[in-house]
Amino acid sequence: MSKHGMVKAVDSHFEYEDGTFFYPFGTTIYALAHQTPELMEQTFETLKNAPFNKVRMCVFPKHYQYNNNEPRFYPFEKREDGSWNPQKPVKEYWDNLEAVIKRLDEMEIQADLVLFHSYDNWGFATMPQEDNLKYLEYCLKRLGDLDNVWWSLANEYDLLLSEISMEEWYEIEEFVASHNPKGHLISNHNCFKTWDMGRKNITHGSYQIKNLCYVADRIEKYNKPICVDECCYEGNLPEAWGNLSGEEMTARFWMAIASGAYCTHGETFLDDNDIVWWAKGGKLQGKSPERIKLLRDIVESLPSPLKAYKEAPFEFMDNLPDEVKEIFTSSPAGRSFQAALAMADPMEQVVLQTFEHEYKACTEDKGVILNYLYQRCQAFANLKLPEDKKYDVEVIDTWNMTRNVVLENVTGSVKVDLPGKPYMAILATAK
Repeated sequence: MSKHGMVKAVDSHFEYEDGTFFYPFGTTIYALAHQTPELMEQTFETLKNAPFNKVRMCVFPKHYQYNNNEPRFYPFEKREDGSWNPQKPVKEYWDNLEAVIKRLDEMEIQADLVLFHSYDNWGFATMPQEDNLKYLEYCLKRLGDLDNVWWSLANEYDLLLSEISMEEWYEIEEFVASHNPKGHLISNHNCFKTWDMGRKNITHGSYQIKNLCYVADRIEKYNKPICVDECCYEGNLPEAWGNLSGEEMTARFWMAIASGAYCTHGETFLDDNDIVWWAKGGKLQGKSPERIKLLRDIVESLPSPLKAYKEAPFEFMDNLPDEVKEIFTSSPAGRSFQAALAMADPMEQVVLQTFEHEYKACTEDKGVILNYLYQRCQAFANLKLPEDKKYDVEVIDTWNMTRNVVLENVTGSVKVDLPGKPYMAILATAK
């Protein structure tokens, strides 16, 4: 049991029961509980020195590329007709799953437990709804007393629509919520269509997206946290979802944090023994985890959670020096800007929002302001700070993991010199 109790969603962030802030820095090991004891032990040893405090993992075994081994146990006995019987759970299976979750709890790691998924070779994804609910009844009763469990209704729920209709998904959501006396967190993860996080039973968003510039708007709309639980993975697979560079995996964490959201890592490097972290665990090979640790250290040192910092409809204008802003706004270009933008092709507006988006966040009182520059190779940045506080400003090289204070005791509009490299961040902290 965590020394702080269970994790709860509070407005757009997470807290433990004792009020301590919780910042999820997740990783993905879908079939963790279905590996050999030796491989699971290696995974636990790796996690001890990794920056991750949430593991996304499945209740049922998984069958997919780079993950097609048979599990050691199966969750239920079979009926005479060969179908699974959720009313006859197999003790070894559930004992093993519970032991894995408890091992994670000993390391202060949350188990984001996926209840359904479509990557199936055994028939667990095609059970009738009556059996789905019987399975859920047992699962929630068996694991519901564990403090570090989060209920994720599915991994990619929309890839199960051939088996589970939307009406049945709503029934599953309501069933989980009504059999959840300890108030564990509840989400539902998508492939294409994000689940409506405005639904009353849903505590937070669990998103699969690649374009993070929309995340802040969703948080503001629903006032709930968002975990970007799938944004592709660091690795070298031929599939598009599994070959991010370490730089890009790290960058997506910074983009999420600088949107007031949170992110989940995954690693997909080809392995001679077919041990891919994202599926089975083992050892980490990538370059992003140590950089993610730097970000986690920074976030956990802040006085309170970050939220998107929105200054004006066109933020770039607010960051211009006054003399440049005056020239622009008094010119035909400035007078025509909003009308021209409204006339743009909708697809071009999407592209513009994606590439011009500024990842900028602050604490509630603006005592801390974070600006992540991503791939912008700027020689300097114009930063507008609130004039009721004095700030120290540091430049962070998020890839080379350096932090340098460049300005002290400043306020209002300031110029921040930068090295002209990508993956830089600016952190302003009130004195």
